[in-house]
Amino acid sequence: MKNGVPESLDEALETLPREIEPSRDLWSGIARAIVRTPRAAPGLGAGPWMAFAASAAALCLAAALLWTAIHGRAGAPGERLADEGAAAGRPAASFEEPQDARYLATRAALEKTFNERLARLDPATRAKIEADLAAIHQARDDIKKALIAQPDSTILQQLLASSLHDEFDLYDDVIRTTEPTLARI
Repeated sequence: MKNGVPESLDEALETLPREIEPSRDLWSGIARAIVRTPRAAPGLGAGPWMAFAASAAALCLAAALLWTAIHGRAGAPGERLADEGAAAGRPAASFEEPQDARYLATRAALEKTFNERLARLDPATRAKIEADLAAIHQARDDIKKALIAQPDSTILQQLLASSLHDEFDLYDDVIRTTEPTLARI
């Protein structure tokens, strides 16, 4: 130390007191904050279980779409040929989403929840999300067109599966982030 000014950080730290007592007892406020149990706001849904259920449904739906897109469906006898496929003499591959009743019902429920939650957002945010969803749909349509010309392209098949996954991720993100907040006591 030169002229009362510390030369290093260690010397400066040595000049500080070892303990500092708080001006008031903080523990009672900390204990109250820890003990609080969150409750769902009245009239805003079933709380975190609804968000969990919606997320699980979206994940299952995305996994089913991914599996279908990667593995495809076997063509049924008598299935129509695509225009391009007919010219080449090969059956058309199906790049459409599954049409079974359970899938359609699950997708409809997910889209209904998504649209309800989307309506709660401010107009600017809603417009941005709708634009993102339109871009995902456009990309998926473009990939499907490319797949007609190149049905054996694994890259295009993976891109199609990814676009479906992106759509359901967007649904899930909106549903999860607009889940009614838990009331603070």
